Amino acid sequence: MEAIAALQSAASPTLDGLMLLITNLGSEQVYVALLVVAFVGLDAGKGRRLAVYFLAAAFLMELLKLVFDSPRPFELDPGLLRSSAAAETATGTSFPSGHALLAATFWGLAASYVRRGWFYALAGALVVLVALSRVYLGVHFPVDVLAGAAFGLAFALGGRALDGVRWRLERGWVVGLGLALPFALHLALPTENSGLFMGALAAFLVFPELVPHRTDGPALGRAVLTVIGLALVFGALLGSSALVPDALRHSPVGSFVRYLLVAAVGALLVPLLGRWLRLVPTSGRPAPAAPGAALPE
Repeated sequence: MEAIAALQSAASPTLDGLMLLITNLGSEQVYVALLVVAFVGLDAGKGRRLAVYFLAAAFLMELLKLVFDSPRPFELDPGLLRSSAAAETATGTSFPSGHALLAATFWGLAASYVRRGWFYALAGALVVLVALSRVYLGVHFPVDVLAGAAFGLAFALGGRALDGVRWRLERGWVVGLGLALPFALHLALPTENSGLFMGALAAFLVFPELVPHRTDGPALGRAVLTVIGLALVFGALLGSSALVPDALRHSPVGSFVRYLLVAAVGALLVPLLGRWLRLVPTSGRPAPAAPGAALPE
């Protein structure tokens, strides 16, 4: 509590707004946009890996929260909560911090793929700022964000270790297991958002096998396709939320299928559109994309 109070000693409405903005850099919408940009516009192979490892880490994060089931600071002392908007970012239990864990996983993996000094500095700064914002807002204890960042870095290192493993599976096995295993995990170990994480994970495992996406073409074509991809993916998210009945969206099968199809928009439909519109190359050998395949450097 003392550390939270110390951070909040400099509190002001302006700082409250800034910290809320920083904490929202770890929101679902931001990560969806970043994954679309990475996969569609920057590097399909590394973007696919980033999505797979990040979504697996998000699922493991929710399992950890269920195991530890710890209260948040403002639940013990309501005076620590900076705003109702901050409370809206604090779903689930406190330990470990999901924002810190996912920031460390995403930006740790991204930095390891970009491999530039300036990007390592940017990634580290983002992780630190997101973690600090959680403590300042009164939604996490320092130990929550420290543990979250440690878990996230461990997951990032685990993902990079998997990149060095050579899987010898035929495409049919990758497609079958890519659908079956995430669905089985979602049913066997359900969490608040397991349908989201496992459905999207299955999409990134399966659909790039069916329609490999290439990002070695002209930058303008990739940029245009990225904008199209962002519009279509967010349209699918909003449309499925508005049109699919709540009972179906929140059912075990319905939630998995919903996010499988939403992610399929980015992982399957957008690459197909890129080919049809000739925004990306349609011939030649694409860069390896499956986790465990050789990484292009």
